[in-house]
Order: sequence, then structure tokens, then C-alpha cells
Amino acid sequence: MNNIDSAFTNEKESRWMNKQRTLVVTTRNVSDRIKQLLVDLHELLPHSKKEKKLEKGDIPNQIKDLCMTHSCRSFIYFETHRKHDLYIWIGRFPNGPSIKYHVENFHNTQDLKMQGNCIKGSRPVLSFDGSFTSDPFMELQRELFIHTFNVPKHHPKSMPCCDRVFSFVKESETSNNIWLRHFEIQYEKAGKEVVKNQIIEVGPRIVLTPVVVLDGCIQGTQLWKDEKFINYHQKHLQKKRENKLLKVKEDKRSKKKEKLMSKLNPEFDEVDNIFDEPNDEDFVTEESGNNLDEFEEVKL
Repeated sequence: MNNIDSAFTNEKESRWMNKQRTLVVTTRNVSDRIKQLLVDLHELLPHSKKEKKLEKGDIPNQIKDLCMTHSCRSFIYFETHRKHDLYIWIGRFPNGPSIKYHVENFHNTQDLKMQGNCIKGSRPVLSFDGSFTSDPFMELQRELFIHTFNVPKHHPKSMPCCDRVFSFVKESETSNNIWLRHFEIQYEKAGKEVVKNQIIEVGPRIVLTPVVVLDGCIQGTQLWKDEKFINYHQKHLQKKRENKLLKVKEDKRSKKKEKLMSKLNPEFDEVDNIFDEPNDEDFVTEESGNNLDEFEEVKL
């Protein structure tokens, strides 16, 4: 009996057991705001490994090599289209799955300039609303967020405190958008007792829209796809076509209006008949039978 009790001790674990890391990497030709967002996430995740920009080509194999080099089990990959259309890949190495998110909107810490301030390297609390347990797709996203944003206990670069929260909230039942926000936990103490707790937003703030789910590391079979999703380029082309059609309709309407106005109010132009051949009746001569004394002499 004593041997069994000694085998299962009740002492708290003080060693670094969970040694998973997160790779944070981006493509080339990104804007300064996206670079600042990358830096913010890297600083908020002490177990993350930041890597230089990836070259054009075989992106999945490059990410696999970097994950193998840095011993990373999760990754956050920033992919940009036309420098401003931002996508974020979140997945697991080496067997996946991976989810591609379109960033509808984001604000980094420099944009928000909030008053909150948390300890650098502290472990965050991950908060999920009830919608993340409603269906298997939401549960899959929840597990990926936990593996990616959760700082392991007793990590060498983490602080032994918890004073911030990562909040994941689904926008609505009809929309798949997920709001990612970062808060600081502030305590008001009276001696050793906590009198009041409050949270203050620190930033960054990101709105994610899931687009594609793949069973591998940014490759493999497609498990889920949002058929209603329209990217920024398609929206721009659609808006351009609509503006062109509106312009054509307005031109037709204005021409029709001008035509109707010309029929209602015909304008007489004195210059129209200036080059027509003159008639003899228009001139007053002695043979015309008019009294010439009625006309005054014009002196030049």
C-alpha cells in the first residue's frame, strides 16, 4: 500500500511538461499594419517562434521544414493577396488539420491605443462562448485555438501569473465570423481580499471568417468550404460592374430627357440659316413697289 501511495504523489508538478510551440510566419510584400499585427501576436505568445518571410513556391513544405526545425506543433501563417487582402492559416503539424481564415477587419495595438497593460509573458485565459460546443465544426476550431494560443504551464519564457484573457466569440447564428479580442484582468484589493475585478481591452482585435478546412498541413483533402464566401477581388469586380451599369442607365435616362425637352421647347437658332441662299423678297428695291421714303438712311 505504501508503494502505491509513493507512486501517485499529490505534489504539484513544477516541471515544463507541455513543450509544444507555435510558429508565426508571413509572406513577402505585406503592409506595415500587418507586420505590426504579426509582432503583437508574437509578443503575446511567449511559446511562439517567429520566422522570416517565406519565399514564393511550395508553401506547405516550407512551413513543415520550419516547424521541424523549431519543434513547433502548431502554426499561424499570414497570407496576403494584393498586399491588403489578408488570410490567416491556423493548423497543426505534421498531420493537420488546418483552417484558412479571411480577416474581415483587424486593429493592432498601435491602432487601438488602449489604456490596458498586461505583464509581458504572462499566461492567458482562453474564453469561448457557448456556440463553440454547438456543432463539430465549432469544436474543431476551439481545439485549434487552444493548441495555438494556450501558453504551456511552466514555460521558461512565461511569467508565473495570469492577468489577461483571449476572448473568442461567434458573431451571430447566421454568420460564421469569429471575434478575437485581448483583455487585461485588473484586480482591486483591500489587503489580501480581492474587492473588484474588471477587464480592459488591450488589443489586438481581429475578425476571422473561416473559408476552407483541410485535413493536412495547408494541403490534403477538403473537409469543409464556405460556398457563400466572396473574396475582396470578386467584390471589387462586382462593385465595378454595378457602377458601370448604373452609369449606362443614367446616360440613357439623360439622353431620353434631353430628347423630350427638345420636342416640348424647340429652340430657334439664328445662325442655322446663315448660309442659305437669299430670296429676292427679303430685299427692298425700287421694283418691289415699297415706299422708300419710309426707310431711314443709315450712315456708316
